[in-house]
Amino acid sequence: MLVIQAKFKQTETGEFLSFEMDGHAKSGPFGYDIVCAAASALSINTINSINELAGYTPIYDMESGYLYFERLESLSDRQIDITNLLVHSLLIGLRSIETDNQAFIQVKLSQGGVNPC
Repeated sequence: MLVIQAKFKQTETGEFLSFEMDGHAKSGPFGYDIVCAAASALSINTINSINELAGYTPIYDMESGYLYFERLESLSDRQIDITNLLVHSLLIGLRSIETDNQAFIQVKLSQGGVNPC
């Protein structure tokens, strides 16, 4: 079974370092897969919002069925705070989707260590 797997990486102090989404939900026919559409919209909006609100372009790679995001290392405290808020919001949104759609999306959070996911 194909599912979206979302992995988030945090420092031991709770700062988000990266996230990675891979796979397709296949919860409906092409163009009607609401799980995939919701996960895609949330994740792309997160990257766009970081760019706009935190004022930097993060490291990211986006392809069909795949998205990787990594926070830059040399950021101001304000940029880190904004990034954490937005990525945490993404995590909450994806977990909300996961609650009712566990067959189609899995969300994991790991703490400690170094990048990448």
